[in-house]
Amino acid sequence: MRSRHAMETDNKNKLLVLHRLKNAAGQGLDADSLAVMQAQGFFLDTCLRQLMVVAAPAFPPELPGRDLADRLSGQHAYSFLLQTAAGLNSSIPGESNILGQFRGGWNAWRATVDAEHVCALTSYMHRLFRDSRLIRRDYLQGIGGSSYGSLVRKLMQPHKRARILFIGQGKLARSVQPLFREYTTALWNHRNSRREPMPAQISFAPGSAEAAADWATHIIITTPADSENDRSWANLAGKRVEHVVHLGRRRAAQGIWSDPAHQFQFSDLDDIFDLRRAQSSLRSAQITRARKACEQRAAGLASEALHRTLPEALAQGARA
Repeated sequence: MRSRHAMETDNKNKLLVLHRLKNAAGQGLDADSLAVMQAQGFFLDTCLRQLMVVAAPAFPPELPGRDLADRLSGQHAYSFLLQTAAGLNSSIPGESNILGQFRGGWNAWRATVDAEHVCALTSYMHRLFRDSRLIRRDYLQGIGGSSYGSLVRKLMQPHKRARILFIGQGKLARSVQPLFREYTTALWNHRNSRREPMPAQISFAPGSAEAAADWATHIIITTPADSENDRSWANLAGKRVEHVVHLGRRRAAQGIWSDPAHQFQFSDLDDIFDLRRAQSSLRSAQITRARKACEQRAAGLASEALHRTLPEALAQGARA
């Protein structure tokens, strides 16, 4: 009969996660470490974290060390992914945008790598998406204020005649815009997009940024922080705009938005997070129950894996 060690080496790949939180300025891993992670498995980069997901017997040796990123495996890896995809690890616990980022990132990644890499993770990712929906349905319904859109609206408190200009038309803009249906909204993007346009009443051409700024009373920037783009919009906002909210910038970041001479009110991601913290006590019980449910589902996944691999190992031992 084969040794226990031999049977263990025959087990299937396990779920492995490498995770790194960004710092207060939104900076993550260095370029070299980032390139290694992106080449090894499914990689997701959000405003708060960078993570890599792979199904393998062990972490590839060339990955960043533990001093640069946390390593999770098996049940703990799945529990972490599920809590993250359900929005429980976000700075706004329970927010719904992160699941869309997971889906979009997964679809983009699997279209660019070979089938073997995709197949190794497909069952895990399909289960993750299913479990995330169930967690949100069973524990996070009616959590209130859990999206960026609802928090931005509460932070801005626009008057009835406000004209809301969205900068960018990616996933974040599309998730925030529906919360402003009762206002007149417009869109400006730095280039023409082949995607279906957002349902804004007005769409400004890429070359009409100045006209867009003159039209707006409130501006919501949904694109990542960029020194050239930020400088342009800070100057264009001028005296007419009442409030600018930048959803791609952290408070600790340097740049033109830190200039106290602006005539308009300015808010960034950390102001959104501050507002969320002020409301957090109302949702803490739901969050606690949802986390426990994620851990239970991860334990169930580990139990299923054990029941699958034990008969296989016994059968292999009997044939030896």
